Amino acid sequence: MPTPETNGANPNIATLNPADDTPAPTVPPGEPVVVEPPTPAAEMETEQAPPARLEDNPASHPVYYEAVSVADDDPSRLKFKRPPTAEPPPPAVRAMRRQVEDVSRLVRILFQDDKARREQFIRQLKEAAESGLVGPNSNVEIGLENLQDVKDGIADAYTAIRNKLWWANLVLLGAAAACCIIASAGFFFWGTQSLWLATGGAPLYVAMGLMIFLGAMAGLFVEFIFRVNDDIPYDQLRAINPGRWKPLHRALNTTIVAAIFAAILAAKILQVGVGGVLLNDFVTKSWLALVIGFVTGFSFPYVRDLVQQVRPVSRA
Repeated sequence: MPTPETNGANPNIATLNPADDTPAPTVPPGEPVVVEPPTPAAEMETEQAPPARLEDNPASHPVYYEAVSVADDDPSRLKFKRPPTAEPPPPAVRAMRRQVEDVSRLVRILFQDDKARREQFIRQLKEAAESGLVGPNSNVEIGLENLQDVKDGIADAYTAIRNKLWWANLVLLGAAAACCIIASAGFFFWGTQSLWLATGGAPLYVAMGLMIFLGAMAGLFVEFIFRVNDDIPYDQLRAINPGRWKPLHRALNTTIVAAIFAAILAAKILQVGVGGVLLNDFVTKSWLALVIGFVTGFSFPYVRDLVQQVRPVSRA
C-alpha cells in the first residue's frame, strides 16, 4: 500500500512559528508547501531610541570666551578674550565675569604691598574664570564654586595684612607721643614755661598742634581696632581701605583735616560739642585740642562733612 507524501514533514509533529512562538499550521498530506518571502527589514516596525539632542548636553554650548590671561602690563589684572563671531554671553556668564573682576580689584587694594599673595590670588582667579567661562565645556556653577574658594582664601589671608596695619598705626601713635615728649623736654631745657601749661604765644600754638597730632593718631588707632573685627567676612573687606591709602598718608591727611577743623572752631564758624563740652573753647583750654584730634581720627567722615559745609557757594 503506498505511503502518502508528507513533503518531509511528520504530520504528527506541530512546528513553532519563529515569529511569535505559536504553533504553525500543519500542512495536510499531498498539499504543496507555500513559503512566503520574509518581510524586508525596512518595512518592519521596530522601536528605536531617539537620537541624543545637543541642547540636552550641558557641555555643548557656544564659546563665549576663548581665553583668560594675565595682563602683560599689569600682572594684577585679567584679560578676557572673546572669539570674533561669538554670541552675546547670557546674563549668568556676564554676572560671573563681573564677580571675577570685582575680586581682582579687591586683591589689588588689599595686597598692594604683598606681591607674592597678590600674584597667587590672581592665578587662582584665572583658573576659576577658565572653569566657568572659557570654552564649550565650561560650567558657571563650577566656576562660582571655585570663585568662592578664592574669596575664602582672601579672607583668611587678610589676617597677615591686618597685623601689619595694626603695627603701622601703633608706630604712628608712638611717633606722635615721642614728638610730644621731645617738645616738652626741649621747652623745659630752655627754661621757658611748661609746654602743656602755656596760655599764649608760640608755646600755646606748638602745644595745640602737637596735641591735635597725638589725638588724631590715637583716634585712627582706636577706629582701626573697632573697624577690623576678629573674624572679618569677605563682604566687609572692601570697606577696610576703599581709598587705598597707606597708613602714613592716611595719618597726614587726618592731621591736616584736624588742623583745618580746629581753625574753623577757633573762628566760631561752627559750634561742636562732645559730651557737654564745647570744642570751640580749645583756644583757652589747650587740652581740648587733643579731643579735636581724636574726634577727627575716630570719626573722619563726620568731620570731613562738617568741613565741606564751610565751602563758599557761588550765587548766580
